[in-house]
Amino acid sequence: MAKISDGFLAIIGGLLELYGQQASTTKINIYWSTLSQYPIDSLRRAANVWVRKSEFMPKPADLINLMGGPNNHLSPDEAWAIAILASDETNTLVWTKEIAKAWAQAELVYRNGDKIGARRTFIEAYGRLVNSSMMNGKNVEVFVSLGSDKTKRADAINRAVFIGLLSPEKANCYLPKPENTIAMLEFKDDQVSAKSMEHIANIKEMLKKSRTCIKTD
Repeated sequence: MAKISDGFLAIIGGLLELYGQQASTTKINIYWSTLSQYPIDSLRRAANVWVRKSEFMPKPADLINLMGGPNNHLSPDEAWAIAILASDETNTLVWTKEIAKAWAQAELVYRNGDKIGARRTFIEAYGRLVNSSMMNGKNVEVFVSLGSDKTKRADAINRAVFIGLLSPEKANCYLPKPENTIAMLEFKDDQVSAKSMEHIANIKEMLKKSRTCIKTD
């Protein structure tokens, strides 16, 4: 039996408050039972990414998708947006084997001046490669190809952190000092407002009164 952690309440309680939703024992327990197995830092990053892109409260599945998994490949359009950067050697790329291999097939078409055809070639190749990887149970492997422009490098690495491709720890390996400071994340356990602390305390009191515990495997 595991007690719901304060860090978890800070994130989920903060999301509920931000999106104007009422906290309930049932709701908190559902999020805990489905998300407690993930590292709190991964959950915090997923929450930060979500609030930047959506005006709606995330479901547990939304946060799980952002935290990634064995089959959490980027969409074809997202992959193409990364692959096309390979046309300029000054760019730093944070990509997967599937993206790199699909770009290798599309690059010749692109160099011949047919950008539309290159994108079509890439999308088709990427789809086949992703399907093959998923069918064979292969995990997503992310790697970094460093470009010559250090400013672009920092932007690319930090963006990869925010979309969940790289952890802050791995990102720091690729950034020269003093650039290796990942942007501050909003959901900091030690930097919550008095109003948020009160909100979390109210949720904890609600859970205490219900005497609800969640079993974890």
